Amino acid sequence: MLIRTHVMFAIFLVLIFFQHVSNGFLFLVMVLVGTVVPDLDTNRSSYGRHLIFRPMQFFMKHRGVLHSFTTAALLSLLIAVFYPVASFGFFLGYVGHLIMDSFTPDGIRPLWPLKYGSVGPVRTGGRLEETLFFVMVFVNILVFIGFYML
Repeated sequence: MLIRTHVMFAIFLVLIFFQHVSNGFLFLVMVLVGTVVPDLDTNRSSYGRHLIFRPMQFFMKHRGVLHSFTTAALLSLLIAVFYPVASFGFFLGYVGHLIMDSFTPDGIRPLWPLKYGSVGPVRTGGRLEETLFFVMVFVNILVFIGFYML
C-alpha cells in the first residue's frame, strides 16, 4: 500500500482511540511513527529512501521481519520499557500498517519467523487501493463529525 493509504487508516485508528489516551499529541505522533516503520526496509518507501536506512536494507528484505506482528510486539515492548505512555500508539500504528499490507498480493508474514503468509487482492497503487483511500477519507470525516462535533 502507498503511504497515503496507511496514513488514512492510521488517522482512523487515532480517531477511534483518541478519547481513551492520556496524552493525545504523543499518541498521534507515535501512531504515525508506527505506521511508517515497517516500510523502512525498502528504499522505495517515502522514509526508507533516506541514506540512514540503507545499511538496514542491506540486511533485510522488504516484507520480511519488519512486516510481522512479532516485530511489532517486540518493538512496542522495548518502547514500553523506556517510555510506557508511547508504546500503545506505536503498536497501534504498526499493526494498522500490517493489517493494510496483509490485503496486498505481496502480503505479510504475520508470525515471523514462521513461513506462513497472509495475502490479498489489493494491488499497491491500483484502483482498489485508490478506492480504499477515498473511502477511508470519507469514513474519517464521518467518524470525526460523529465523535467530536456532535
